[in-house]
Amino acid sequence: MFPVLVTSARQVSHGVIGQDSSVVVVDDIRFEAEQFAIDPATRKATVTLSLTSLKDKPRELKINVYGTQLVDTARNAYYFSTLTMGRVLMRFEDRQNYLHYLLQPQTPAKLTITADEIQGEAIQLVKIVFEDSTEEGRFLDVYIMGSSALED
Repeated sequence: MFPVLVTSARQVSHGVIGQDSSVVVVDDIRFEAEQFAIDPATRKATVTLSLTSLKDKPRELKINVYGTQLVDTARNAYYFSTLTMGRVLMRFEDRQNYLHYLLQPQTPAKLTITADEIQGEAIQLVKIVFEDSTEEGRFLDVYIMGSSALED
């Protein structure tokens, strides 16, 4: 299952910057991994990404929160506990389908995802599902891998 996910990410991403899959550009948004960590005491994972719009005008980012998942080294997938972007906070129990955020041109925005009860030793991959900027109702998948340098 894991190699298929990475292959899909490269096909959909319209180009990975360099050979580093911790930095991916999809639909004029640059996704960059900043932190992939698991607290050993609480088994809570925290993933922080930086999202930057490469367009010249502000654009709305619509993330499908139930499509967003973290994958650990044992290849277990986890839904989020909380999703935070700027001042927007969503909790899984809020049962909202989408996170809406206005990305400003060339201004990085932090997306922090937490998940509870992680079984693996580290988070290896995060999957983000968001709406295509050119076709309403069409959603794109992006897969960002953490590197060992990012893990705490």
